[in-house]
Amino acid sequence: MQLGILTTAQLMGVGWTKWQIERAVRGGALTRVRPGWFARPGCDAAALAAVRAGGCISCFSALRLHGVWVPERKGRHVRLPEHRRVRRKRRGSAVAKPRTCRLRAPEPPIAAAVDDLRTAVRCVLRCGTREECLVVLDSILHLQLARRDELEEWLRGAPQRERALLELADARSESGTESMVRWRLRALQLAVRIQVRVMDGVRVDLLIGDRLIIECDSREHHSEADAYESDRRRDRRLAARGFIVLRLSYRQIHDEWAAIEEDILAIVRAGRHRLPRRRTARPSAGLPEEFRIPAARCG
Repeated sequence: MQLGILTTAQLMGVGWTKWQIERAVRGGALTRVRPGWFARPGCDAAALAAVRAGGCISCFSALRLHGVWVPERKGRHVRLPEHRRVRRKRRGSAVAKPRTCRLRAPEPPIAAAVDDLRTAVRCVLRCGTREECLVVLDSILHLQLARRDELEEWLRGAPQRERALLELADARSESGTESMVRWRLRALQLAVRIQVRVMDGVRVDLLIGDRLIIECDSREHHSEADAYESDRRRDRRLAARGFIVLRLSYRQIHDEWAAIEEDILAIVRAGRHRLPRRRTARPSAGLPEEFRIPAARCG
């Protein structure tokens, strides 16, 4: 997890002595990055740059390394001590400086090349949008990387608007795209249910009303032909039973949401997300006998 960069404390924690560390430096097995920090050959270049600047990989970048589903973001997010500043990239340099992130006090010291889960989450709450934060919290709960009570402890002292996001987080969301779409639909005041079993052996990502199904594919999802065929077979079965199925790719959710929102609202406004109401009684059933329409006779 430390991407080939270790501190003296980490090395000694696995049994190294100071003499062994110095011998490894002289022999080329380790390179001293700065006092108390060492790199192995082939270490991660971005992490090395962060440590050389006095910081570490944090925020969304650290969460991705911990296995959390995070929104698409360019570059690495780096946390620096307050007294450090990232140098501006030199004019003409092809390498952009990383995004620097901070978290609300108390800020822990930098003790590893990659921040732990708790510190990275606290960075995200200050750096990300509300939607991005919800996606992260959903993923952490779904993957069981932390319990809800642990997250509550991590968010203690944060502003109410940040703590309120945890109340909206749902461990049932199986992908970040599903979390993104759920957040946006609820912002439209649409009642949406998560991971609903609509027929034997079929559970859908999101359901609006009785029959509008929204399936959300993630970035990594369905690159193989077998998975593609399976999804189309499933969609056909659902359509045969009267469901409306909207299958959205990650790229569509990311780049074409305005058009998707318009289509969903058009379906809802037309009432097509509801099953047709069945007539339970003839129109004349409640009238006095003399005004009732006699039933048609056969033959």
